[in-house]
Amino acid sequence: MCRHEADHQLTFAGRPASVGVLRDWVARHIRLGRHDYPGTLTDDLVICASEMGTNAIRHSRSGLPGGVFTASLWQGPGCVCLEIRDMGPRPDTPSVPHISDSISADFARESGRGLGFVAALCDGRCGFTVPPHPRGHTVWCELRAPLA
Repeated sequence: MCRHEADHQLTFAGRPASVGVLRDWVARHIRLGRHDYPGTLTDDLVICASEMGTNAIRHSRSGLPGGVFTASLWQGPGCVCLEIRDMGPRPDTPSVPHISDSISADFARESGRGLGFVAALCDGRCGFTVPPHPRGHTVWCELRAPLA
């Protein structure tokens, strides 16, 4: 479903406050869209957006001064796809997105489980560009649910 032009797209400043704006943007488009999705899909997608947006800020150049990240949203009958594109690896600490096999493996860890939560919420229908492009990573997820 994420192959045609996005139904909605917006670029956000690479600041922590933008993650809340991203969540509101996603929820608003899902609620006001042409499809009647169950509330659980909206809730799950908002959590995915939060995790993916936070990763863009914390682990890429998007979180540096002047940085941005772009969200794209596709809506179809019973299916929604969200994609976050960041500005690529930070020069001092290059990183690659990874999806943890177990979100409960180590409760003491403060990071590294976010995409595992995303994968759990979307039944594994998620991923990222491989290999990541030096100018930016793209992380995506797709949620499916019967129409309400």
